[in-house]
Amino acid sequence: MKNSILLAAAVLALAPAFAQETAPAAPVAPTEAAAPADAAKFEAAARNLMNCIKELNDALQGVKDTASADAAAPKVKELVAKMDAVSAENEKLGEPSPEIQAQVEKAIGAEFEQTMKALGETMRPIAMNGFYDSQALMEAIAPVLRMN
Repeated sequence: MKNSILLAAAVLALAPAFAQETAPAAPVAPTEAAAPADAAKFEAAARNLMNCIKELNDALQGVKDTASADAAAPKVKELVAKMDAVSAENEKLGEPSPEIQAQVEKAIGAEFEQTMKALGETMRPIAMNGFYDSQALMEAIAPVLRMN
């Protein structure tokens, strides 16, 4: 139960970050045209991560009690591993230039923000209910909480 409370506190602390509205990035005056292939790679990488987050949100949608939390845990664990793999691949791209970052933000920023907000809204009641005392779900979701 103590782990449940600590994990719930961590999720609640992070949930506002998932749900908060953020100001759009200030436009960056390009010093040179960003290579389209590079921008496309970074956009694809961001979309891959966003799609993993959407899948995680979908997997958590039905969690309303201990049984459903336990049932969701294997899928959540699978998706967390997928997110780790996608994140590792994304890191290989390095840091995008400010121009590319602005292009990606313009292309998918609003959708990514909405995806994170939806995950926060899904996680909040789960966390507030102590993950419904599901040790399996707490262990499955813990790596996501450590990412932030």
